[in-house]
Amino acid sequence: MTWFLVYFCVFKGVKSSSYVVWFTVPIPVLFIFVMVMRGLTLPNADEGIRMYLLGEIDGVKPVVSEKLAQPQMWSEACAQIFFSIGVCMGVMTSYSSYNPVDKAIIGDSFRVAFGNSLFSFFAGFAVFSVVGYLIGIGSPVKDKTSSIGLAFIAYPAAIETLAGPNFWTFVLAAVLFMLGIDSAFSLVEATSTVISDTDWGKKTPRKLTALLLCFTGACFSTVFCFNWGFTYFDVVDHYLAVYFMLLLGLFQCFGAGWIYDADVTMANYNKKTVYILGLGYWVTCIILGILSYFVFPVEYAWLGIPIFWVIQIVVCIVSFAVSGLPFGQWYSKIFLYGVRKLARSMSKLSHKPEESPKWVNAFEFWWGFSIKFFIPWAIWWLLMLTLKADLTAPYGGYHIFW
Repeated sequence: MTWFLVYFCVFKGVKSSSYVVWFTVPIPVLFIFVMVMRGLTLPNADEGIRMYLLGEIDGVKPVVSEKLAQPQMWSEACAQIFFSIGVCMGVMTSYSSYNPVDKAIIGDSFRVAFGNSLFSFFAGFAVFSVVGYLIGIGSPVKDKTSSIGLAFIAYPAAIETLAGPNFWTFVLAAVLFMLGIDSAFSLVEATSTVISDTDWGKKTPRKLTALLLCFTGACFSTVFCFNWGFTYFDVVDHYLAVYFMLLLGLFQCFGAGWIYDADVTMANYNKKTVYILGLGYWVTCIILGILSYFVFPVEYAWLGIPIFWVIQIVVCIVSFAVSGLPFGQWYSKIFLYGVRKLARSMSKLSHKPEESPKWVNAFEFWWGFSIKFFIPWAIWWLLMLTLKADLTAPYGGYHIFW
């Protein structure tokens, strides 16, 4: 039934899906607001809120340094943001392709990102107020406070004890289903858009493309319905969402930050300065990331971070010296080659051609430096941190087969 509904959400492309979201987005928002209000009025809800905001469990505050050192927390948080916003999955790319070519997109990007995260933060009060209530009544599932257990074990258990349980069951089911169906048809829409943009895809009716994608999705998702499906789902959720999604992000940053416009830059300027910058960054990043978590003693793994950035400063100085260019020209043409052009193509849509706002240069540096230098480093080191943890103690305690 889910895939049947997904098909009718996307069979006309964005023309059908854009109408569906007018219902599937505001209704969950309304329902979650109701759930938050109800949760905050439950007995002992304050204990759950303290757990949510302060990390307190049974009145004991966590050791912040220990929490921040947990690789699973960081990797799952990053994967959650990637999935929640749709980064690296083609969803934003396909939907944005329907915008007018001259539409200002920087503001929309901020609104989508911050709106998504603020709503997620607000929804957390609905969940953790109920967790506090479960603790208060001594429920045996009060410790199911993460991922799947929270939505499918803890919350339903609390609903059973409330007045009007059928109503709250309906509200929870409606929220989960509509948020889920949004994600499902967005992913199908992303794939369908890419196919429809190809030469052979343009010759195929959109309805047939959507039908084939939904049929394929239904067949492959059937494996989750067997008695071992929950275990398989948990494993796929971890290894695909964490490793595969983060690797996609890494490769996309590599393409946008280092491959795009590299041929033009090397044709017009000294190739050595480009190679020094690129090899100095990636070789150091990859090798030092591996050494920090697989060779260095655990207590000294953090030393790899300052060592890496010190080496990058040296690499930049050498690249600048070899280039023979004035600093301003080296900065714009070598240090930020590719990403500066991409950043400028976005920023120019947000102001009049005759204007030169002060924020433009700051935006170009922030966006360009993030895509080219900071995010690839952060993702690679997070991957190494997570891999080390998974090799030391396999995720979920599962057999190596999983």
